[in-house]
Amino acid sequence: MENKDKPEDYIKKIHFEETTPSQADLNRLRKRIWNDIGEPEKRAIWWKQLHFVVAAAISILIVSVGIGWWSSRSERYQTAYGEIRKLTLEDGSQVTLNANSVMRIGDKLAENAVREVWLEGEAYFDIAKRKGAKFIVHTSKADVEVLGTEFNVTTRRQNTKVMLHEGKVKLHAPNAPAIMMKPGDLATVGDQKQPIKVRVVRPELYDSWKESMYILDDKPVGEIAEMLQDNYGIRVTFSDTSFLNKRLKGKLSLTSTSDFVTNLATILDLEVEKKEDTYLFK
Repeated sequence: MENKDKPEDYIKKIHFEETTPSQADLNRLRKRIWNDIGEPEKRAIWWKQLHFVVAAAISILIVSVGIGWWSSRSERYQTAYGEIRKLTLEDGSQVTLNANSVMRIGDKLAENAVREVWLEGEAYFDIAKRKGAKFIVHTSKADVEVLGTEFNVTTRRQNTKVMLHEGKVKLHAPNAPAIMMKPGDLATVGDQKQPIKVRVVRPELYDSWKESMYILDDKPVGEIAEMLQDNYGIRVTFSDTSFLNKRLKGKLSLTSTSDFVTNLATILDLEVEKKEDTYLFK
């Protein structure tokens, strides 16, 4: 019968040879252990750096949004077609903003030595007097400088018009010496060849819009058509374009634009046909 060793007998017969590692082996082992320990630390530092970058980016975004939000809070007034708005500014000045117009107000209007507003469209100003404090209305074509007065400013169709009702106004325009206006003066700032033209007018012809009234006295129909388009978004066309040069007398209410157009057609003895926002006189 064969002798069969049990598994434990085999284990007992195994002999292990004991060896002592060399110093070079120990150094290599120590280096590998320290590298393994250091790797998680590097990954942690990288993650912290990424976290810092993300946090910084979010902070910059928040600050940018905040700046934009505060910028949007600067005072800005805008009127729609046909809307007239009366405003009292921080320094006590009164402004009537005509239809389809935008006005932006400078900071600290009641405190600064130079009070500034920026206008696109048309507005009538009644400036509160403040000793030593100027008030400047900026337009795309000119700057209107006052100390305390009433005047009308229109900036449309590549022109700026300033009509002085009372007081004094100094008008500044590029490539031209500043001029001092007198009550009743209407100054038009246009192209560079003849940047400022001044003529004497009846003030009520140019500021009656504040009371929703339009005075026709000696105004060409073409100018009336431009007013309707600029202030009310209404386009007026004529089968016979010679009517655009016709000058009219009287006055018409602007309370209802449809009534205004109907009455204008009656004065001209023409028929009028409406298609959406366009009126055809024929």
